[in-house]
Amino acid sequence: MEIRDAPAPFTRPLAWLGLRKSTMDLAVEPPLSPMAPVDLDDDGAVTDVLNLALEIAGILLSSGEGAADTVAQGESVAAAFGLPGATVEVTFTSLTIGVNRRRGRPPISVIRVVNYRTIDMTRVTRVARLIDLIVRRQLTVEQATAEVEQIIASPHPHSFRVAVLGWAMLGCAVVIQLGGSPLAGLLSMVSTFALMYANRYLDGHRLPKFFQQIVGGFIAAAWALLAYVFLSDNFVDIQPSTLVAAGIIVLLAGLTLVGAIEDAITGFPVTSAGRGVETMILTGGVLGGITIALAVFARLGMSPPPIDPTISGNAPLYLAVFAAGVGAAGFAVASYATVRATWLAAAVGAIGMVIFQVVTTTGLGVVVGSALAACAMGLFGGILARIATVPPLIVTIAGITPLLPGLSVYRGLSALTSDQTGIGVGLMFQALAIAVALAAGIVFGEWVTRNLRRSAAADQ
Repeated sequence: MEIRDAPAPFTRPLAWLGLRKSTMDLAVEPPLSPMAPVDLDDDGAVTDVLNLALEIAGILLSSGEGAADTVAQGESVAAAFGLPGATVEVTFTSLTIGVNRRRGRPPISVIRVVNYRTIDMTRVTRVARLIDLIVRRQLTVEQATAEVEQIIASPHPHSFRVAVLGWAMLGCAVVIQLGGSPLAGLLSMVSTFALMYANRYLDGHRLPKFFQQIVGGFIAAAWALLAYVFLSDNFVDIQPSTLVAAGIIVLLAGLTLVGAIEDAITGFPVTSAGRGVETMILTGGVLGGITIALAVFARLGMSPPPIDPTISGNAPLYLAVFAAGVGAAGFAVASYATVRATWLAAAVGAIGMVIFQVVTTTGLGVVVGSALAACAMGLFGGILARIATVPPLIVTIAGITPLLPGLSVYRGLSALTSDQTGIGVGLMFQALAIAVALAAGIVFGEWVTRNLRRSAAADQ
């Protein structure tokens, strides 16, 4: 069975808020009715439904979906097939689903460990449409299981080279957004190509991710310092901090810091703690690689220029907005998103940057600007995603990527390695505050969108 896009008629103003649903909208609403009652005494039938629900939840969790949404969507699939009492539990990379039966019969549970893989947003889109069909009672368990197997076995929609080009677009856009020159943007693209291919080679040899991050951080910092040493004396403006910040964002984009904070906000502290530790370790690898590069070049007598933490380094508004849109689109391409989702991500990234720039120019600060921008991206991203029938996750996670605090992280590290402990710790806490603001804004914006849709649906 081929899952196609749903039609997009508008019956009256705001009617789409009642008609268009994301997978999360469907998950938090009770199903129309089960496809058919499940005999709770039939161990095979119950296990088939639980396995299907857990397979779908595993795909979502491994693709970056939050724990709350993963739980709700897994339970909605089980309820649609006649197991409304099934419960899903997420503990970092472990998924468990179980259901109680009548007295005298033991409960049935299924457990699965999710192995993280390259994020494939096209796979998430197909799963979202599959959930839509399941909840609307248009598939049997056998048909849905066959579709899940096909989704899992399907290759990425484009090659790794195209995905690396998307990462390069993101790196270049971040440098331009931070006030770098076009030449610096091209240098960032070269650095991104090098570190992504290096990490792919190391991953093929099963080197732990921590050491891959060290190599990536070293490449990003070493390339930035080489560019500064050899080009700054030739009347070329090279700011190593922007190049390194772009490398940090590329290496950490799609990781679990914002996701960990989101899980904590939505009531999953254990999963949040696991994701937070993972992010801390991987971020430490990036910082370790940068520190090694700085130490090696300092030993060779080549040091970057001193960093003034009071300088924001932002480009003019029109250029920053354009760069944010390109960066969000680049991340979408790198995450194997569909063409439609890529365009939406670019629009949401540009909207978020407009709000961020306007708020920061009023003197409210970077943290407040990040929170309001993320809130707007959660709101407008949810609306646009429902219009285009793509999961909001794809749009919002790409939209916030250009706002990740890569520059604050690098400045904090540089200050710490320069015996400026107070400044360094302050900048690191600023980076953490920005991440919290981004996560909280996305959660709140999506909550507002979901409640607007419910209100419109209730008025019909």
